[in-house]
Amino acid sequence: AIGEVVLLFNRSSSNPVWKYTSGNAYNVAISRDGKYMAAATMGEESNPNSNLLILWNDKSGTPLWQYHSSGNFHDVSLSDDGKYIAGATGCPDRRAYIFSRDSNKPVMRSEPLTYDSPIAKSKISADGKFAVFTSEGGPDSSVVMLFSKDSNKPLWKFEDGKQRAARGLGF
Repeated sequence: AIGEVVLLFNRSSSNPVWKYTSGNAYNVAISRDGKYMAAATMGEESNPNSNLLILWNDKSGTPLWQYHSSGNFHDVSLSDDGKYIAGATGCPDRRAYIFSRDSNKPVMRSEPLTYDSPIAKSKISADGKFAVFTSEGGPDSSVVMLFSKDSNKPLWKFEDGKQRAARGLGF
């Protein structure tokens, strides 16, 4: 992503395979098999064409679908085959999401996870069954939260008693 444009390249050429004007992208992700890509974008709560999680395949710059949230999408990740997508939002939404590539209706949408700070990072497992999320800290915030795609309640939370942000994450 370059500012307001998402570009897909093939390693054999500096000419983009496709490009898409997306609004301001916070993050992009590509499935391990290279067939699906997603972008997490920011914008205005009232603008349905911003604060989007957008999914494409490698064939076209036309999105397969997009999902609008009241908060910016801060992060996105895809399972190895691109079948599942995890996303994390900022204020005022502050939620964890898991989607199937088949629909922009969330498979899992958590309740708001913090009092007043963003859910900053999201990473989904290779098989798409689990996703982990971090917060930017603040009152009543967990540092790390693990979710199953089958429940909108976390399987567990890590809280260390300090209101700190977790800015790096791996799965």
